[in-house]
Amino acid sequence: MKHKYPPLHLLSIFEAAGRLENFKAASEELFITPSAVSHQIKALEEHLGFALFQRKSRGVTLNPAGNMYLKYIQQGLNQFEEGTKKLRHRFSSPALKISCFTTLASNIIIPQLGAFQAAHPDIEIKIEIGNKLSDLRYDDIDLAIRLGDGNWPNTITHKLMDIHVAAVCSPEFANQHQPKLLTDINQLPLIDFTYVDDAWQQWAKAVGVTLTSSKRSLTFNDYDSAMNAATQGLGMTLAMFPIENASLSHGIIVAPFNEFMRYPKSLYALYRQEDAERHDIQCFISWLKKSELITQ
Repeated sequence: MKHKYPPLHLLSIFEAAGRLENFKAASEELFITPSAVSHQIKALEEHLGFALFQRKSRGVTLNPAGNMYLKYIQQGLNQFEEGTKKLRHRFSSPALKISCFTTLASNIIIPQLGAFQAAHPDIEIKIEIGNKLSDLRYDDIDLAIRLGDGNWPNTITHKLMDIHVAAVCSPEFANQHQPKLLTDINQLPLIDFTYVDDAWQQWAKAVGVTLTSSKRSLTFNDYDSAMNAATQGLGMTLAMFPIENASLSHGIIVAPFNEFMRYPKSLYALYRQEDAERHDIQCFISWLKKSELITQ
């Protein structure tokens, strides 16, 4: 079936001219002359059989037909762009692009990445560090690793591990304050989080201690900053295990009370439904599940 839509380059020029309602501004955006924009718009109008703009002495404005047509064209161009991104993700990207938060990358992925590369030399890895949840429909990411309940619409999820939380601090902090009993928590400077409501109260209730002090020495909006502050001896914070197993075993942090609370969220790997058969994604998830730093 032969389609009777106008040439696509005319639609692109109309979208810019209609959005800006200014032929000169559209010409600058498109790197063509204002007269070229005017001639192409006229050609489009002749093809359609009706006007799209109201010409005025000092410029142009869209008429009702132009306003309606602009909405359709923008929807179509957005679909072209989304479709192009999806095909690039699936067929032309030579690298597996992974998004994860800093501590996970530093403590688990990077220390063992050499083993993965040795087993899969054909898979190139690109890691993007960040805590923002990627929108896999649009972002240039193939695989995201995030904390959650496993409910991310229109994605395939794999549970990697359950998370437990413990109160931790630096060895220097522990030597200075000598925390031994759970009730000692009320005399210690605590590092808190803005993204978890009553994190310390939840931990205290789970381990059976009454938190009477509301003292918070520092509050951060992300986990990595709180952990960094704790390792610098600035207070005690709540750490996620087994993500922090390596830091604990290497003596970077200590858990004086040895009390762990089951965190309500788990660690998941998630990716697009259309990528279910991608060999590189499945290889990486399988490798991560078997990671010694996760399973030890």
